[in-house]
Amino acid sequence: MEFRQGLAALTAVAAVVASVTTLPSPATAVAAVEVGPPCVRENLRVPAGSWQAIKVHHTDPSGRFQIAYATDTDWREHVIRWDNGVPTNLGTPAGSLKEVNEQGDFVGNASSEDGLYRSTAWRYSDGQVSTLPGLPDSVQTIASAIAGDGTVAGWVRSADGQPTAVTWARDNTVRALPGSGDSRAIDVDADGTVIGYLADKPVRWALNAQPEILPGYAPGPDTFWDLTGISAGVVVGEEYTGSSQLALLWAPGTAPTLLARGAAVHAVNARGSVAYEQVYENKQWLRQNGVDRTLPFGPSPFSIADITGLTDDDIAYGNHYSTPVRWICA
Repeated sequence: MEFRQGLAALTAVAAVVASVTTLPSPATAVAAVEVGPPCVRENLRVPAGSWQAIKVHHTDPSGRFQIAYATDTDWREHVIRWDNGVPTNLGTPAGSLKEVNEQGDFVGNASSEDGLYRSTAWRYSDGQVSTLPGLPDSVQTIASAIAGDGTVAGWVRSADGQPTAVTWARDNTVRALPGSGDSRAIDVDADGTVIGYLADKPVRWALNAQPEILPGYAPGPDTFWDLTGISAGVVVGEEYTGSSQLALLWAPGTAPTLLARGAAVHAVNARGSVAYEQVYENKQWLRQNGVDRTLPFGPSPFSIADITGLTDDDIAYGNHYSTPVRWICA
C-alpha cells in the first residue's frame, strides 16, 4: 500500500482493535460459476454542446444521479450531473470528483496551486461548494465517499505526513476515527459503518466503535489489500501477494470469500451483487445471485471500458472509451 509500517505500528494496531477472531484457512480453489445472459449496454444522454469526452465517475445507489467530467472541444472541463437520465452542465469543476449520493450531493478534492500538491476536500450541495475542514494539525484533506445522509468519509494529513481517517457530518463537522497509526477511510455505508486502512491493514469501523481488522484470505509477509467499497455491510476489494491478485468479499462476521483470481472489484450493492473485471482477460462481469453476467463492451482486447458505479437495481455505470454508458442487468 501507499503507507507501510513496521512491527511497532502493527503492535499498536493490536492494542486498539476490539477483537480479532482466528478464522480457518479457506480453500484455494474457485468453484465454477454459472454464466447467465449478458447485460444490455446503452449510451447515456449527453448535454447539448460539442464534447471531446464525457467520463462518468459515480452513480448513487438509487440510480437517480450520476456525475461526470466532460471536456469540450475547446479543452475546457465541466461537471455533468444526471437527474433521472437528464444531464445538466454544472459548470467549471472545483477539482477531481469522487461520489454522489441519493440527494444529488457530491464530493471531490481540489489541488493547491502553491506547488506543494496538497488537496482540499469539498462538498457540493444545493448549488454551493463548501470546503471540508481538517483537524487542528492537518495541512491536507481528502474526501473519498459520501453516504445518503450526507456523511463524508476520507482522511486528513498532518504536517509530518501522517494520515488520519475522518468523517465529516452533514454540517461539515470533522471527527477522527479511532486507532493508533496511519489511517485512511475510503467508503461509508448507509448505517455509518466506514472501511479503510489502519497501519496498512484493511479495517472496518462500525458506528462509534473501535476498528475491526478484516482477515486476509491467504496472506503472506508481503501481502497488501485494496478495498473498493461497502454496501449493506458487505465489503469488497482485492488481496495482493506477490503476483497473486484475488478479488474478495467480506460479509459481516465471516471469513473472506474468494470471488475470482486475477480480478479487480469495481462496486458492490445492497443486493450483494458485485461488478468486477478479469484484468488479464479484458472481461467485465456482474456477479448476481451467484451467476455471472457479462458487461459487454466489444471484442477483447481492442475495446476499452470501465465500471465506475452500481445501483441497487443492478444497473452498472461507466464508460466505453470516452462515452458514458450503463449496463442494465435487472
